[in-house]
Amino acid sequence: MAQVEKKSSHQVELLIDIDKDTWQKALQKAYAEQKEQFPVEGYEAGQAPRAALETQYGDDCFYQEAVNATFPPALVEAVRQEGLQLIASPTLRIVTIGPEGYTFAALADLYPEVKLGSYKGLGARREAVELSGDDTESAVADYLRNHKKESSIEGPASAGDTAVLDFEGFVDGVPFEGGKGENYPLQLGSGMFIPGFEEQVCGMRTGETREIHVTFPKEYTPELAGKEAMFRVMVHEIRRSEVPTLTEEFARGAGFEDVSALRQQIMLEAVQARQQEAQDAYEDALIQQVLDDMEVEIPEVMVQNQLDSLMRELEGTLHNQGIGMEEYLTALQLTREQVRDQIRQSAESAARYELAMNEIARREKITVSEEEIARRYKEMAPLYGMTEQQLKEQLPPEALTHDLKITRARNVVVENGKVI
Repeated sequence: MAQVEKKSSHQVELLIDIDKDTWQKALQKAYAEQKEQFPVEGYEAGQAPRAALETQYGDDCFYQEAVNATFPPALVEAVRQEGLQLIASPTLRIVTIGPEGYTFAALADLYPEVKLGSYKGLGARREAVELSGDDTESAVADYLRNHKKESSIEGPASAGDTAVLDFEGFVDGVPFEGGKGENYPLQLGSGMFIPGFEEQVCGMRTGETREIHVTFPKEYTPELAGKEAMFRVMVHEIRRSEVPTLTEEFARGAGFEDVSALRQQIMLEAVQARQQEAQDAYEDALIQQVLDDMEVEIPEVMVQNQLDSLMRELEGTLHNQGIGMEEYLTALQLTREQVRDQIRQSAESAARYELAMNEIARREKITVSEEEIARRYKEMAPLYGMTEQQLKEQLPPEALTHDLKITRARNVVVENGKVI
């Protein structure tokens, strides 16, 4: 059993002992796996006994490997026995260690006490779905825009085109951090770059190099705010998109008998999308009632975890668009901390939602079986183009279990709600 010391209302420290038998078995296993990495005079590689290695390299030469093998299961068992719900991985430190075993401390942040109001029998409006003539034409226009054709042109580039650029910025003739990019796809007219930059790219042709002069806004990062800069820009490619016209030929090319059949399909999809939007809004209204009636002190560590997750999502989205994070920050005239500040409210809302759903899952005794986890991995792996093992490395079983519990807790609210 672990010793538990309460540090605050939602933080505890566990003192966990690893006994001599467990410790010595782990050391022996570490020796068997690593002995060839420790040359000892008078012995062939991997043939020196453990005592000889420990004499030459120190008694603790296998400690790190043995600790890494023994603390995770001991921590998991201690958390299970104490019935603790951890927000994140604990901070670990070794208290004592030697041939007889070791003791480690785990400082753990716990889910706070959550006071929920009603979460069953709630009511919300669900809007009736209707499609006007204007809605239909808008849906057709959206469909055509989504099927626009993109082609490379020599130029000149104009607003609406995407210019693929190499650029490097200089202030007083010296390059500055974050001012360089390669093969950056910039949609002209998007306002993503410093004022005046995109306007000067307009008119350039493929293969052309140009010096662009701009002045950083006064609200920019302190080291660059208000300063004049010169960017050396080279255009690799100019892409121009054209929206097709709704014709019989286009309809047949899209796999439909004629324009009428295509319009009917577009209308059907538009209605289905509106219905889903109405259902989502209804469910969100039910969930918001749960959150509004909840009392909880949100631990800062939960907010920071959510911020980290949102920042990773942003970086992933940018990566898929061929844009680096530093290039993005330069274009928006922001620092990472400023972006985190901007999305903090979203992170707090996400943490609040997680706390509410986790409490519902606890009250409803929601569980997820190992068989279901295995089935989910089998279903999800092909969708992500991964093997099941690769997916498990990206989404560990405990994380998938948590996500499924949160989803089921939400379903409890929705399935017990009513339309008013």
